[in-house]
Amino acid sequence: MKKTKLDYINIFLVVILGLLVILNFAVRFINKEQDKMLWNAEIHSSAEQNSSSENLNSVKIVEAVFYNNFNHSTSGIDSESDWVTNAKSENSVHFKIWEKELLPDSLSLKYFSIDERKFYLLTTPLPYKKMKDLVKGKENTPVLILEIRPKGKVLLKMIQSEEEKTEPQFVEEFISKETTGNLDMLVYEVSLGEKYNRYEGIENITDYSDLLQNQFKWSVQIEKQEQAVLTSIYAYSFIENRIEISEDNDVAVARSIPKIFYIYWKNKKEYNIQYELSPVEVLNAFRKLNQTNTSDPITLRFKVYKKAYIQCEISKNGIVIPLKDLYPE
Repeated sequence: MKKTKLDYINIFLVVILGLLVILNFAVRFINKEQDKMLWNAEIHSSAEQNSSSENLNSVKIVEAVFYNNFNHSTSGIDSESDWVTNAKSENSVHFKIWEKELLPDSLSLKYFSIDERKFYLLTTPLPYKKMKDLVKGKENTPVLILEIRPKGKVLLKMIQSEEEKTEPQFVEEFISKETTGNLDMLVYEVSLGEKYNRYEGIENITDYSDLLQNQFKWSVQIEKQEQAVLTSIYAYSFIENRIEISEDNDVAVARSIPKIFYIYWKNKKEYNIQYELSPVEVLNAFRKLNQTNTSDPITLRFKVYKKAYIQCEISKNGIVIPLKDLYPE
């Protein structure tokens, strides 16, 4: 049978479709689409094994970006993440990676060691092939971990499966170099496109470091109505560590400077408040009371009464200093 004009058109279209499919596979191969995957990344801190409880290797991340130079992709820290972490922190610094992407082949990391009072910078290529081989043939989401250690040491580790919570595998070790920095890098943060100062009143790096690092011996007392029953109280420090406080007869122990208190009580109904302290006000108060020549502990006293604003004062050896709530309800 003779082929009709329509038959030739159909054959031509099939050939074009075949060429487009081949071209699509070729482009995907050239762009390494087959190597793209969902992956996450975190920054942790690790202290020396024999370090004291006060040396937590607290670090403030100034900037951290993963790069892949093949397709010029970048992955930075999530704007909603904490930017401060330490060896005992409940939370890590996490990155914003929401879609499949190539694993990174280089890193730029700048951070401030609060314990050492030094800025560090690490700009380095990463062992892309080694990381790729570690997750080859696996369907789960791997996690890259930057583990910051004292004196500029940074370890790159990889968890092969975030879902299965496998143990991190060592990938590479790097040494950061000391660099310069300023207070603005530490106190200003950006959220939802807005830049704001989280440490209003802190005027130098020494004050910033003291606020996050120094510990004092202090306890909490709650002054309340007789029928009110305290059910829970805890605080968070400026390095975002949770501070456990006894509801009954809290004992003075060495603790970080508190940033915010959460107090819960019952009086027929259930009540709760958050009491956030001014960074510069609470730092100066602890410094002043610590200068007194007595071994007495410092006491933070909250006055919790119905139909009245919560009040807080800090005292030692007869010296009493009021501490305001930054956001009274």
